Amino acid sequence: MKLCLFDGPNRSDFLPLAYTRPVADLFLGGMTLANRWSRVLDATVVVETEAYLQSATPAFDIAILASCLPNPSLLTALKNLESGQKILADGQLIAFKGATSSTDAALDNFGVVAVETTPVILRYPWDLFSHNAQAVKDDAVFFKNTHKQVLDASNTQLGTDSVIVGKDVRAAAAVFNTAEGPIILDDGATIMEGALLRGPLYIGKNVVVKMGTKMYGGSSLGPNTKVGGELNNVIFIGNSNKGHDGFLGNAVVGEWCNLGAATDASNLKNDYGITRAWNYTQQTFIPTGLQFCGLIMGDHSKTAIQTALNTATVIGVGCNLFSVGFPRTFIPSFSRGGSQGMAINRLEKVIQTAQLVMKRRNKSLEQQQESVLKHIFAETKPYRTSLK
Repeated sequence: MKLCLFDGPNRSDFLPLAYTRPVADLFLGGMTLANRWSRVLDATVVVETEAYLQSATPAFDIAILASCLPNPSLLTALKNLESGQKILADGQLIAFKGATSSTDAALDNFGVVAVETTPVILRYPWDLFSHNAQAVKDDAVFFKNTHKQVLDASNTQLGTDSVIVGKDVRAAAAVFNTAEGPIILDDGATIMEGALLRGPLYIGKNVVVKMGTKMYGGSSLGPNTKVGGELNNVIFIGNSNKGHDGFLGNAVVGEWCNLGAATDASNLKNDYGITRAWNYTQQTFIPTGLQFCGLIMGDHSKTAIQTALNTATVIGVGCNLFSVGFPRTFIPSFSRGGSQGMAINRLEKVIQTAQLVMKRRNKSLEQQQESVLKHIFAETKPYRTSLK
C-alpha cells in the first residue's frame, strides 16, 4: 500500500517546526508521525505538503491527515475504506480514498464513513509534548521484538517496566527508573555515568546523554542529539545539542539547534496561570490550555551561554540569541540579539553556520535544504520589518 500523509488546513499552527519539514516528519514518542503510520499499516509513505518542501505528491492509494494519531477503530475503518469514501472527525477531513489530493473538489461528494472512537488530532507544537509520554509507551511494542540487548551490570534499574536496549548501546553506572513507563535505548545510544533517567523515555539512535544528566518522563531525543542538565517532558527532533547544565521542560526543539551552557527556559508562569504562546495562523498569542509550556524552537537556532528564556517562548528558524535578560517570547525567524534589542540574522551567515554545524556530524547542507532556508527567509520578512 502507498499511503499519503497530507499536512491539512492547520499546517501553519505547527510553525515554526513545520517551516522546514512536512507535518508528517514531526517527532513523537519513538519515531516520526510518518514512521508510525508506515508501521501500523505496513505501508510506503509519501507526503502532500508545501511546494517549496516537495515539488509534487506521488500517486497514492489512501490518504490520512498527518497529525492524526492511529487508534484501533480508525485502523479498522481505514482498512475497509473504499474508493469514493472519506472519514471525518468533528467535521474535519482525516482520511480519504479515490481523490488526487486533500483539496480535490471531488471530495465534497464522497460518502462519509463513521469512526467509533474519535482519534487524537495534534494541532499545535505543544500537543507534541503533551501526548509524548503515552506515545513512548505505545511505541515500545515496535522496539521490543528487535531491541533485545541487556544493560551493563554497573547500571541500576528501578521499577517493573522494561528498559529496551538496542545494538551498540553504551551505558554505565546510570539509574533507570521504569516505575511509570518504559525506557527505550535505540541503537548506538550512549548513557554516561551518573545519569538519572525516569521513564517513559525514548533515547534515539546515536544520542549522547552526558554525565549527571537528569531526565524526567515524557521526553524523546531524536537521532544524534546530545543532552545534559535537567530535562522534563521534552522532545528533540534530532541533531541538536543541549550539552550542559540548564533546565528545559515541556518543550520541542527542532534540528541543528544548540542551547548554550546554563541556558534556562521557564515552563511555568509566576502566577501559575494558563500559558499563552505565539500562533502563526492567528498572528497573536493564544492560550495553550496548559499550565506548563516551555520553549518551542525552530531549526538552526542557537542560544548563548546563560541565556534565560521566559515561559512559552517561540523561536523561529535561524535565530541567534544572546545578552543578559529575557528576550521577547516570540522571536521571528532569522533574528539575532536579545533583551537589549534584535537585528536581522543574515541569511548567508545562517547558511554558513549550518554548513559548519552539519560538517561536524559528517553531513552536508544540500542544495534543497539551502533553498528551503532561502524560501523561509523571504516568507518571514514581514516579521523583521522593524529590524536592521
